Amino acid sequence: MKFYIFSFLCHLLLLFIFYKAPVKEIKMDSKNVVVYLTDKKNDIPAPAPAPIQSLNREPIKEIKKVEEKKIEKKEIKKPEKKVVKKKVKKAVPKPIEKPSKVEVEKETSANTNTAPYNPLAGLVKDGTGTYIGDQRGGQGIGYKIKREVEPQYPIMAKKANFKKEVVIQTKFLVGLNGKVEEIIFLDNFTSYGFRKEVEKALKQWEFAPIIYQGHNIKMYFYKDFRFNVK
Repeated sequence: MKFYIFSFLCHLLLLFIFYKAPVKEIKMDSKNVVVYLTDKKNDIPAPAPAPIQSLNREPIKEIKKVEEKKIEKKEIKKPEKKVVKKKVKKAVPKPIEKPSKVEVEKETSANTNTAPYNPLAGLVKDGTGTYIGDQRGGQGIGYKIKREVEPQYPIMAKKANFKKEVVIQTKFLVGLNGKVEEIIFLDNFTSYGFRKEVEKALKQWEFAPIIYQGHNIKMYFYKDFRFNVK
């Protein structure tokens, strides 16, 4: 109990000393003013803290500037190098020089000297070595017909009352003795015995022996036989 009373009295003394402490006098001059601050620190208002928004804005701007610089660096493209194509000159073909007349004459004379002249060069040889000419070959081979027989109208066609015009195309070979050795039909008409009548007539034909360039030759002739109802 004594301890509580003693502590209470101590507190009262401390409170009395704190409120009754002597205050120093402050002399005021018109020119100089001296202010003596008290020990109380709570009387001076503390400066207001800077707003959080103002602190946060500046780094954001700096970040934006850095990003813009990076974007600008990316957008900068290196200048493209222009590829200059080299023009390739086309090779101009050299004009073909025509041989002179003297050279042509030399070549022809050399050919004539090496290969002997053959007057029957345009004709064909058969298996026996005989030369064969052709009426349409253009060699200008002369010939003479000693006997020429026309074919008869077939009896078969008359009995069938066939009245159409018929043309039988032939190619026949005249031998060395002037007689017909081979007959070839060039048309496609095989009815009513027209070919048989033509074959009978041609086998009766006779030619004079055909001589060409001093050689007795064979020769192909062409003949169309036309049949009409009389």
